[in-house]
Amino acid sequence: MNIALWGTGNFGKYVQQQLKKNKNYSIKYFVDSNELLWGQKINGIEVISPEKLQNIFIEELEFVLITFINGITIYEKLFAMKIGKFGIVHNRVFDLQLDLEKELYLDKNIFWYDSFDLSRPLMRTLETNIVDDCNLNCRGCSHFSNLFKHGEKVPFDTFCSDLRQVKKHVDIYQFNMLGGEALLDRRITDYINFVRKILPNSKIQLISNGLLIPKQTPDFFECCKENNIRVIVSAYKPTLLLKDKIIGILEKNQVEYSIRVNREEFGKNIDLAGMADKCEAVKKCRESRCQFLRYGKIYKCPFEALGNRFFEYYNLDIRFHGGFDIYDENLNWNVLVDDLAHKPVEACRFCGEEEKIEWCVTNSPALEDWVVRNES
Repeated sequence: MNIALWGTGNFGKYVQQQLKKNKNYSIKYFVDSNELLWGQKINGIEVISPEKLQNIFIEELEFVLITFINGITIYEKLFAMKIGKFGIVHNRVFDLQLDLEKELYLDKNIFWYDSFDLSRPLMRTLETNIVDDCNLNCRGCSHFSNLFKHGEKVPFDTFCSDLRQVKKHVDIYQFNMLGGEALLDRRITDYINFVRKILPNSKIQLISNGLLIPKQTPDFFECCKENNIRVIVSAYKPTLLLKDKIIGILEKNQVEYSIRVNREEFGKNIDLAGMADKCEAVKKCRESRCQFLRYGKIYKCPFEALGNRFFEYYNLDIRFHGGFDIYDENLNWNVLVDDLAHKPVEACRFCGEEEKIEWCVTNSPALEDWVVRNES
């Protein structure tokens, strides 16, 4: 099969060297948006422009492999170009120097997408809480975890039903399981096994503050390893005290992981006046692509999904009524995915200019932990 690799950096070169040994595939081109590279050769292979790729794809190529860190950013370009078939090689292949399967279509580290099936859109990221409360109770938590009761969560059966329904209509590139603190749920391995079964080729991440990782059983680590789960540890101050221990445990159990940058600050931005410019707010939003699944609806962000808990807790006369009903038979999923990715929602009116606050834990959450302008 003749194929092209989109990406001329070390990632692309790594994949090219692997495929040199695979007689099933012949790399005809590298593709790059940098016009300075067009016409040059890398390891004897010509670098072409995206425009040339579009012109020659049908006659010369079987598919394109995206070998580019954060390759999902290239997806929209290929989709718009109507490239018939392409695969996004997950970053872990390069990060961990993994070998690709001889039959690429069977490789669990490649997310395949057939853009001829235009009725089935791709959602870049979908996430949900496994549990709503947390063992840290950070001041100004963007998921309002310290306003939820201990053990509060969407029931497991509801979670399963909702994810099945979404997968009927869209492909999901990345799925995040978080909270609250996801590891507070004793059934976490049930969640992991189910998500991987429903999303066999998606990038799946478990996001945690890491404090409970040393207390997990061998079954948990084996489950993460077997299901190709990446554990993302948020480096809060209490986590840093256990950082070396956490890393040692994850590495010993061969679990893929990353440590997020030290969290010494949080940002608060809730403006109760609700007068923010929605379009400007969504441009600045750090969570605008954090589409959130909860109780049969998909929301643009965690604030739209969880904000009513904040308003109820402080007896504020504000409620959000947004979200897309995933069980609505008339729902246009192409429109849904596009709107979620690019359009603001009513909740954006309550996103003001962000103010930085020092990170700390609180057992007495106050309104001002989140609010930048207390007007209702």
